[in-house]
Amino acid sequence: MAIAFPLASAPGLAAGCPETAGPSEPARLSGVDPAGDLQLADGRTIRLVGLAPRQDDAEEARFRAAVQPLVGREVVLTVTGGKDRWGRWPARIGLPGEDETAGRDMALLLRRAGAARPLPEASQAPCSIGPEVAPASAVGGAASRAGVASSDAVDGHDLAAVKAQEGRYLIIEGRIASVGERAQRTYLNFSRKPGEAAAVVVSRKLWRELQAAGWTAAGLGGKRLRAHGVLGGRDGLLLEATLRGALELID
Repeated sequence: MAIAFPLASAPGLAAGCPETAGPSEPARLSGVDPAGDLQLADGRTIRLVGLAPRQDDAEEARFRAAVQPLVGREVVLTVTGGKDRWGRWPARIGLPGEDETAGRDMALLLRRAGAARPLPEASQAPCSIGPEVAPASAVGGAASRAGVASSDAVDGHDLAAVKAQEGRYLIIEGRIASVGERAQRTYLNFSRKPGEAAAVVVSRKLWRELQAAGWTAAGLGGKRLRAHGVLGGRDGLLLEATLRGALELID
């Protein structure tokens, strides 16, 4: 199965995307590893910024099919952060050359081709190359922007259900039991007891944005929260929200 990129009307990176922090360097794609992440010829594993983890075998197949024509190609790599717990470098990849893909952002192309879902995150440049493919069931608020239906949300109080989703992109819902404000991060806990339910964590910068919008530690108790992102943390119960649009109070 092959997926063609619809590129004829897509603007280049320079036209629609701000510059990313960090130096760019040449690299070569060597394929997709068994876990579904990009491999470079130098041995590094790359997580493309702005793409959600593949959720099932069908998504995995579409992703691999779309990447296959690019294997062996010289690309421009921009690493956007440090290596994660799975040994992956978060990065953006540009496709240089003289053909119609010149200067294109690989993650955006994969999303437009329907080969991956978007994952809003702070290190993703806020640009686009036109309409993206999203499941027809995606409706409303954060769920619509993520391409996931709100009815697919996992109950943050269901310990077994949450732990089964570790490492996956998902929407989670729960009633806030407590708010833990720390120097660098703030925790929106679905239980007052550690390890009893999921929690959503936000950076100091994002917490300040939320406070400016009227969110307070005292006022959030008992509110029902919907958040989307990738579930991880030491015990697989922590969802990190990196953008204001990833959070929604639903009552």
